[in-house]
Order: sequence, then structure tokens, then C-alpha cells
Amino acid sequence: MIRYMFSTVCGLFARLWEVGVSLCRPPAARWSLPTVSILVALVILSWSVKQLRIHVHQPVEEVTIRFIEAPHWVGESLKNHLGSTAAPWLLGTSLQRTDLNNAREALMASGCFRDVLQVQRSGTTIIDVTAIFLEPDARIIDRYGSLLIDDQGLPLPAGYRVHKDTHLVTLRSPAYDRPLATDEPWSGTDVAAALSLLALIDQQPWYDQIIEVDLSSFDRDTSLVLITDIQTRIIWGSPPGEEAGLECLAPQKIERLNWFHEQVGRIDQHHRGTIDFTDSSMVTKN
Repeated sequence: MIRYMFSTVCGLFARLWEVGVSLCRPPAARWSLPTVSILVALVILSWSVKQLRIHVHQPVEEVTIRFIEAPHWVGESLKNHLGSTAAPWLLGTSLQRTDLNNAREALMASGCFRDVLQVQRSGTTIIDVTAIFLEPDARIIDRYGSLLIDDQGLPLPAGYRVHKDTHLVTLRSPAYDRPLATDEPWSGTDVAAALSLLALIDQQPWYDQIIEVDLSSFDRDTSLVLITDIQTRIIWGSPPGEEAGLECLAPQKIERLNWFHEQVGRIDQHHRGTIDFTDSSMVTKN
């Protein structure tokens, strides 16, 4: 394209030069030379700018959307889904600021981000997106099915998918169903308590042995029950920091779980019944 433009400009310039030379012969030389020179320069400049504008603002027929520094748990299916969300606002456009802003608004409306910081063009058909993803903290099941929620209890879109190696604990039997509005956190102190407990223990080496938190008895006795991957029920008890008078405190409960894990590699000690951690003086098994 540039070579063609250069060749055309040179040809045009040669023709105008011939005209200029003829006009520069006496007696017209005195007035025609400066005038012709200016006209030649203006014509070449105007034509070049027009051709360059056509080339630069040419609509794109395909686009590649990249998510810069996306978290490790964001799978390819989610990236493809979000790319498909933004692409219609970019295809057939010249990828100007308005087009990029439209793509940003579409991504924000997807419900997958806390914020989309920047959508910028980094190549002819390459778009880089810098954004803060809503990070799933747990999976929750109500009577309508399963959803992912973040650490504040905010439900993520139904199509939200994470990498298959991501470990997410399931919250089962919440007191309330999912919120009607997409930007509202899940109602109920039971869900908030479970998320508080998961935040306390999610860095422990045995965290992946926990697959569920049973909330079915929370309304009755404010008790949280952890379910391991062999279906052992570990009665944790009250939410961290809200323990009853003689109840074992959260740090001591973690110490007990750590000791079990260090001894046999399992926080449930391969026991397939119930383990109660609430008593401050002993651990009981049933």
C-alpha cells in the first residue's frame, strides 16, 4: 500500500512539474513559479493525507482480543466467551476510541469484571484488554441450581467458567435463594459466615480436602459443618470470632485440624462419620 502511494505521488509530482516548467518560461516566470510551487505542494499534501486516512481508518474484518495478565483460573472458554461479547462492537469499525469504548461497556455489562481498566489497540487487528475479574470464591447451590459467588457473596454470571484445576468449595442449603438483581450479594448471615470461614482457612495445605459447607442447621444453632471428600462431617460450629462461651476458638480449631493433617495426612483421619470440634476441651467422633 505504501509503495503504491509513493509511486502514485511521484507520478503526480512529475506531471505537475512539467506543467510548472512550462509556466516558468518568460514572461510568466515572475509570477507563476511561486504560485505553482505552492499549488503543487498543497495538492500532493491533500491527496496524501486523504489516502493515508483511508488506509488507517479502513474497517477491520477480524479482530483478536487478548486479556492482559488474566488470573490463572480464567479458562480459555471464558476468554472466548468474553471475546465474543466484545467483538461485535469492533468488527466492521476502524477501531477508533468510540469503538474501543463501546467494547469496554459491553465487557462491563457482562457481569464478569469489577472494572475494565483499559481497552486499547496494539496492532492492526489486535485489541488488548486490561481488567479486574470478579474472582469466584465458592460455588453455591439453591433450589434453582448452582452459581459461582465471589468473596462478598456477589453471584457471577450463569455462564462463568473457571479452569478445571481450580478448587472451589460448595455452599449447600443456604437459607435464601439467589438475589433477583445481578449486582446484589447473596442474602443471609449463613452465606456470609461460610465465606468468612473459607477466607480464614483457604491457605491451609488441607483446604482441598474440603468440598462443601453445609448450612442447613445454621438458622437453628448458627453452626457451620465442613464436608470432606470422603463425606466426613466436621462440625466447625460458630462463625470465626462469634464463638459461644465455652466453644473452642477458631485458631485452636485450626491447630487441631493441622495436627490431624500432620499425623495422617487427613483432617478427617479417614473417619467416615462426624467429628465435632466445638468443645474447647476435646474432639469427639461419632
